[in-house]
Formats: sequence, C-alpha cells, structure tokens
Amino acid sequence: MKILFFGTPAFSVPFLATLAHDEEIEIVAVVTQPDKPVGRKKIVTAPAVKDFAQNELDIPVLQPKRIKGNNEFLDLVQNMNLDFIVVVAYGMIFPEELLEIPKYGCVNVHTSLLPKYRGASPIQSALLNGDKNTGVSIMNMEEEMDTGGIYLIRKIEIGEKDDAISLSNKLSEIGAVMIPLALKDIADRVLSPIPQNETNATYCKKINKEDGLIDPANETSDEILNKFKAFIFWPQIHMIYENKKIKLLQIDKFKIEQKVSPGQFIAYEGNLLLGTKEGTLKIDQLQPEGKNSMQAKDFMNGFLQK
Repeated sequence: MKILFFGTPAFSVPFLATLAHDEEIEIVAVVTQPDKPVGRKKIVTAPAVKDFAQNELDIPVLQPKRIKGNNEFLDLVQNMNLDFIVVVAYGMIFPEELLEIPKYGCVNVHTSLLPKYRGASPIQSALLNGDKNTGVSIMNMEEEMDTGGIYLIRKIEIGEKDDAISLSNKLSEIGAVMIPLALKDIADRVLSPIPQNETNATYCKKINKEDGLIDPANETSDEILNKFKAFIFWPQIHMIYENKKIKLLQIDKFKIEQKVSPGQFIAYEGNLLLGTKEGTLKIDQLQPEGKNSMQAKDFMNGFLQK
C-alpha cells in the first residue's frame, strides 16, 4: 500500500516508524509543518517527524506552508497514486480536494474516545476533567474537524499518576500498533467507518499559556492537581504570590488536620504546603519569578523566612 504520512510532533514518530517497517506498506513521503523558532533563543528547529524521516528512514519530507489553495502541492499528491493518507497530529485542516485523492481515503488518529473531546487538546482535557478512561480513535477524515466515521477504537485506563507526558506515550504506543492493522482491514473491506453519535459530541480548545494560571483561593487541590498533570509539558502551572509569578514544578496532595489558608504557603514538618479552596498541596519543586527552579527546602529557607 502506498501511503503519504502527515505528522509533526514526537507523538507521531512511533506511528511513522511502525508503518515504515511494515513490508506491505510503502511510505511515499512525509508531510510535516515548516521548521519553527523554538525556546527563548528562538532557534529554528525541525519537527520531530522530519528529523526521524530524514535521519532514520531516508524518506522524502515535504513542508508546505499551507495546503488549501496550494495547487502545486495538491498536484504533487495527486500524482503519487496513493492508497491512503495517514494523519497523526499534523496541525492543519485538510481541504476537500486533498481528502478525495487517496483510493481508500484519509485516515486520522485521534487521542480520545470519539465523539468525546473533538479538537486540539483531548489528552489535556481528559486529565483536566479527572476522567478515568481515554483511548485512541482511528477515523475517516472529513472536512469538519474530528467528525468522520470511526474505524477502530481502543480504550485505556488513566492511572492515578498519569500526566500528559505519560498518557501521550501510552496512547502513541497503542495507536502505533493499531494503525497498520487498521489500514489493511480497511483496504480489505473488513472495517467500515461507523458514524459518530453527534448528540454525545464534546469539544476541546487549543491550550494557551494563560491556561496554566491557578488560583488556590478559588480552586480545590484536585482541580489544581489535574491542571498540573494536564499542563506538565506546557505551559506548566503558575500562581501569583505576593505580586510575583511562581511556577509549581512538582506537587502532590497532602492530608493535614489543620486548615491552611487558601493561596498561602506554610512550612510543616519539613514540607512546603499550599492551601487551596478545599484541600492542601505539598510542593516539592518550584520556580519563583526571576529565579532558577529550586527544591521546597530552599524556598522555605530563602523566601518564607523573609
């Protein structure tokens, strides 16, 4: 089967690797987002998928700045004689002209139990809402985002210690195993897309830097811990304390008999505690504004004692 693979972040790499090493599949090329400036120094960096495709697989890489209205790119794809287009966290909406090119259509991998959490942040949304389960959906692509029929779905439990990084890794591993089998069954007409139940559809938004702000006076320890898990990679969580921003880099819930004032830090038996609207958090690592990250004991010695 001839495939054109679309993907951008590290999450997409295991899918690309699995497909590339399948003897029944030929990846004609890889399409990924253009290189972008990254970090404070704005160093232009290639997407993880591009690095892997070029350095590990020696597969041609295409990086169009846009797809819709890009006739040169669409003509190129049209001449590839594709069986499938496979999309794993690419980051652009497809025009109808592209969706109609492959023989068996365009197949997208989405990290939720569709129709729940259509949109850009399904993993973070599951963690924010304290869900017990999530999964991988392999679906037929339509012009509207994440509305296509479902070919295959796998459900997993969200562990108590799972965060966006660990959950992303789990879903990537599971999805990478699913995708080549799904493609073969679709081509053999064993799998057909089952329409989604629109009445159960929910949507999630793109995560912004401002979403990492917490307000312990008005949020519970559970709500803050869920934010911490969801935003552990980016944007991380932060609060305003004495008119300065403090990032909370390592936290957990803590049981204590006495009430800790919401939004206030206290030292308690060698632990740094933060009071919330309901419940208490233990802070193990944090980063005050303008400072390097530090352990709780250093914060207690240098800041709480002032």
